[in-house]
Parts: sequence; structure tokens; C-alpha cells
Amino acid sequence: MKFPNVIGKRDLIHAAIIGSVSGLAGVLFFILLLSSMDPKEQQQVSNQPEEEVIPVQSTEEPIVDKTAVEFFANQHGVFSSHKSALDFIAGYASLNTSAIVEIDGNFYVWSTVTPVKEELVITDDPTSFAKSFTLSASTCSNPALQSLPTHLQSNNPSKFYFEDTKNLDNKPTDWDSITSALSSISGDLSVVRLHLIAHYFNENDCMKIKL
Repeated sequence: MKFPNVIGKRDLIHAAIIGSVSGLAGVLFFILLLSSMDPKEQQQVSNQPEEEVIPVQSTEEPIVDKTAVEFFANQHGVFSSHKSALDFIAGYASLNTSAIVEIDGNFYVWSTVTPVKEELVITDDPTSFAKSFTLSASTCSNPALQSLPTHLQSNNPSKFYFEDTKNLDNKPTDWDSITSALSSISGDLSVVRLHLIAHYFNENDCMKIKL
């Protein structure tokens, strides 16, 4: 039996075509296999339960400032400079007992301060409105200053001027001289209270006013 020792040109072409088709079919099969696997893997990942995040609750209790007391000022204006505030006051004779209180770089013109909003006498000329604020002395080391915001709440003249108490440790050292000077300005407790707040706030960094 004889075997051809020469492969014909046609056979080579057929072999090349068959090889190419087989290779292409293998590549397509591999791509289809990967494509069919990816969605399943993604579905498995998406079906996995999410880890529950448990928020960490702070055990620290909020700090309460027991020395902070709310007051209401009869405010007539706020200015960017002390001179502007003075010029404004000079234009109204009714503001001759008012005070300028500097808070955070702004200069507030107040005429009275009371612990009760309804006690304020709102005016039209110059216009005014009730401005609430808190006075705090929590960082003061002097017991007299620490108790001052609470003491200034009183509308009782005897209690306000320490006339009905023997415990003078709660009275600031310059209280008598300041109140004596203020008595020549006004007998109205709301005016005296205003100037006392302005004085002790300006003289003591531990005294804080929050608007």
C-alpha cells in the first residue's frame, strides 16, 4: 500500500481553515463561559447580608453651666466701633443712662436689663427691642463672681444690695463703691443691673455673655 509523500496545497488550506475555526470556537467558548459566570458571582456578592453597623453611644453627659442666667436687654443698636456707639447715644437725651457693652468685637447700646422680658419698656424714638442673652461665671474662681449672675436676677432691692444678708462673702469687693456711684445715675434696678453687668463683664475675663 502506497502513501503520498507530498501533502497537496488543497489539504494545507483545509487544515489551516479547520485550525482557525477550532481556535476561534475555543476563544468564543471561553468568553461565553466567563460572561456566564460573572453575573452569578455578582449576584452572590449582592445577596450577601451587609454587616450591621452599631453606633457607638457616648457615655459622657452634656456639661450644664449652672451659673448661666438668662437676661433681656433693651437694645437700641449695635455698632462696629465704640465711637460710633457713643455718637449714637449723643443723639438721644433718653439714652443718657445707657451703657455700651462690647461682645465679640461688636458694641451694643443697651438702656436697661431685666430678668423678665415683659418688664422691658420698648421705645420708638430711638427704636428698641428685647435682646436675650445669658451671663455666665462658670470659669471664675472667686465665689462672689460665680454667684453674681444669680444674684443679679433679684428684683428685691434689699436682696439686690445685700441689705438682708449677713453672708458678705458673696459680695464682690468693689460692690459698695460701684453701687454707690450708680445711685447718682439712677434708682431703677434695671439700669443699675445693666451697668453692673457691663462693669463686671469688662473687668473679668471669666465672665461670659452669650447672645
